[in-house]
Formats: sequence, C-alpha cells, structure tokens
Amino acid sequence: MMFPDVRIIGFDLDQTLYPKSVEIDEKIQEYINQRIADRLQIAVNDASDRFRALYKDGQMSGGRALMALGFPKDEASNIVQEALERADINEYLLPNPETLAFLERCKKRFAAMDLITGSSRSNAERKLDRLQIPIEWFGQCITADDASKSDGAAYRLWLTAHAEYAAEKFLYIGDRPGSDYEAPKALGIRSVLVNVTKTSADCPHYASMADFDRVLFLQD
Repeated sequence: MMFPDVRIIGFDLDQTLYPKSVEIDEKIQEYINQRIADRLQIAVNDASDRFRALYKDGQMSGGRALMALGFPKDEASNIVQEALERADINEYLLPNPETLAFLERCKKRFAAMDLITGSSRSNAERKLDRLQIPIEWFGQCITADDASKSDGAAYRLWLTAHAEYAAEKFLYIGDRPGSDYEAPKALGIRSVLVNVTKTSADCPHYASMADFDRVLFLQD
C-alpha cells in the first residue's frame, strides 16, 4: 500500500469528497461576481465582465484579479474558499458509490479518519448529507467554526487531537495547493491533491478520487 506508515488520514470536503463540475463552477463564479458588484457598487453583469477581463486565459490568478479590483490581499486570497462554502451548490451534490466505498476502506485501514474543512459545521453537515456520507465516519470534524486551514491552525488542532502520533504519520487529501498542501506541509503533514489535473505544487496529484483510491490500495 502507498504510504504504509500513515496512521491518521484526513479529508477536505469541498471539491474533494465531490468532484468539480461546470455547474458548481458557475455557482461559485456567481458568488464571486456578487461580491465584486457589492464592493464596487456596480451591476453583477459589469462585475462579471471586469473579473473575466483580468482572469481570462489564465493571465492572472483569481486572487490577483480580485486584488486588482480592490479587494485586500487576505480577503482576495480567501474569497474562492468562501465562495465554495457559501455558494448554493447543494442541488449538484450527488452520492458517489466509489467514494463511499473508498472511505469505508480508509476507515478500516487507518487508526483514525477525520474531516478538516473550510466549511462551517452546519454547511458541512448539509453537504455530507447530500453526499450520503455519514458524519459519524469521521472521528474528528474540524471546521471553519473551530480554526482556519489557510493559516495552519486547523492542522495544528488536528495534530493535537492525535498527539500520540508524529506529524509524518498524518496524510491529508484535498484539492487546493495553498490551503491543502502548503499549509499542512509546513507542519510536517503529508498531503495529496485530488480532482486536479495539473498543479504548480510539488505534490502528488490525481485527476479523481477513484484514481487515488487505485494507487493507495494498489497492493490490497
């Protein structure tokens, strides 16, 4: 098995326990456009045009585009995660038998399986319910109500919850290079990105959770 010495496994929620999709991306973009419109006091369509003019063809990251539109750096860097947490995407969340089976295997294989998410507790519960993933499967549920992932506080809380294990015994599965790879890496936690086809991060990454499942349990 890949990562044979890992004892504690943790999962992100948004765009990790469910895949990215055009519909979800559109809902996220609607939220971002509304935030721009509110800040600049312009119509939503105008906000969309201004953002797309900066963001098109990958010439500028979403965060930098938002900064160019007047958002403070910290707010700009967190707004995409905020959109994931608050955009109304529930209707697009569907249970995936492969993901459920993978989580069940992880529950049996590792000493603990936890959830560390940037969503609030209530939002996480709604999403997990739509995905038909019992929240009871996760021993620890660390949410935005408890601590932030981006500054590492959520991961420090996770390490404390299993203080008998060294950081290198932890593995985190997420989808964002910054908050899901760089932040845990700074604490010695290993991580893998899923639902990702390319990344600038020097991190193992897979196009889907099913792809990672096949690699993780290759020798089973």
